[in-house]
Amino acid sequence: MKPSFQSIFKSSILFHVAGWIIFFIAPLLLSPPNEFESILTDTGTLESMLIRNLVLMGLFYFNLLFLAPVVLKNNSIGVFLFILIAFIIGVSLLNLKIHHFFSEDFGDPFRQGPPPEPPNGDFGPGGDPNMSSGRRFRPMMFPGPLFSSFLITIIIVSISTSLVLWKDWVKAKATEQERAFQKLASELAVLKLQISPHFLFNTLNNIRWLVRSKSDQAEEAVIKLSQLLRYILYQTDLEKVALEKEIQNLKDYISLQQMRLTEHQSIQYFFQEDSGNKSIVPLLFIPLVENVFKYGDFAGSFQNKIELTVSKDLLTFQTENLILKTLPVVNKQESGIGLTNVKKRLMLHYQDKHSLVSSEANGIFRLKLEIILT
Repeated sequence: MKPSFQSIFKSSILFHVAGWIIFFIAPLLLSPPNEFESILTDTGTLESMLIRNLVLMGLFYFNLLFLAPVVLKNNSIGVFLFILIAFIIGVSLLNLKIHHFFSEDFGDPFRQGPPPEPPNGDFGPGGDPNMSSGRRFRPMMFPGPLFSSFLITIIIVSISTSLVLWKDWVKAKATEQERAFQKLASELAVLKLQISPHFLFNTLNNIRWLVRSKSDQAEEAVIKLSQLLRYILYQTDLEKVALEKEIQNLKDYISLQQMRLTEHQSIQYFFQEDSGNKSIVPLLFIPLVENVFKYGDFAGSFQNKIELTVSKDLLTFQTENLILKTLPVVNKQESGIGLTNVKKRLMLHYQDKHSLVSSEANGIFRLKLEIILT
């Protein structure tokens, strides 16, 4: 089930709120213990941090909602980088001025004062003998406010740009999957349209044979055909149907085909009644049963067979028929439509969950189809 728009919106809001809470309080939590209390009691420092963070928040959403989506959409990477660098510099300098305005101890960062006077005894003949002549240790230098402002601004811009690129990638993947799904749906629709006429033509040929032979079963055959057509019209719109319904449809079809056989001609079939509430794509086995009646030799003593069993999640469908010595003349465009259709549908619905094996030996055709029903 796809998540609703409301759930996506709520989760996005919570994600942003949590992120900004961490961003606002992280500097306080990471500050040295001896400075933590002084920061909390210094209203100027708190106001400075709040305003600077709000400026960074504004830059974040400006880039996230407008700059990156609009400019990058037009593939203007150079223009985007130029505008981004300008904003980084501008926001960094603005935050530096805000810091300077609220800080009592922060001087002009662009003006360097005179170097501090060295303490007495550091240099000269009377200096500390442990110190090298003309040298002394310098204190460790930490990044100043200007560098920190640039670094934080770059991080904010990088995160917002990454989010835009990630959203575009997710959207592109979703569009690609939707196109693949639509293509699959259209292919399945075409395959179903191929099944119905192919099945109908063969069945009408059988009824025509019954009518020409003036069989009393012609009327019963028409009734059976109406039942089969009702199944095709109202059940095949579903992606899957109950296996019990599919089995009953196969029985109706076989009984319809048997009407053209004589008393000495018969076919043995077995369908497991207890299918365990399994489901399967509709009309998958009809073309395989059609091949048995179309190419099977029922004149001899050989017992043609059709069998369907289910063991846990494994469905096994098998056919075995004696091949006609003189095969019926079939249009090349119609030849093999049924079996090709079955193979395509198996690949679309059960790509890695099926096995279809057929063999021909000593004039006998055997087919075995196994499907994992999950």
